[in-house]
Amino acid sequence: MQQTKRQISNPRNQEVYKRALRFSKEIYSIVKAFPDIERYNMCDQLRRASTSVAANFSEGFRNHYYGKERDRFNTALGSIAECQSFLDLARILNYITQEQYRKLDDDAEIIFGLLLAKIQEIDKILEQNESSEEE
Repeated sequence: MQQTKRQISNPRNQEVYKRALRFSKEIYSIVKAFPDIERYNMCDQLRRASTSVAANFSEGFRNHYYGKERDRFNTALGSIAECQSFLDLARILNYITQEQYRKLDDDAEIIFGLLLAKIQEIDKILEQNESSEEE
């Protein structure tokens, strides 16, 4: 049986959610300057991946089951990593400056760390539940 959460609160109060929204806003801003050839490729992918972080976090945070919450947080981890990959390429192709790259990559690393910490919290809860069921 899946373990349910006792309380479901608002994700808007969570630092990771706030940072993910700001990150996405920055992505939307920088891709406006990308060449037209990237409009339906890198620009779309960066926008989608960046918005996926906050959306998946929110969906997971509001889920009634810890396992599903963990799954959505893990998807958000993948999305922020995808953004970093596209930012690497954007920097190599000189679509963004080193300063833009550093700021966005630093922000992405912070978001990644916050998401990972949330996943580890859930893992501890799920492990505690498993060990209490064995007793």
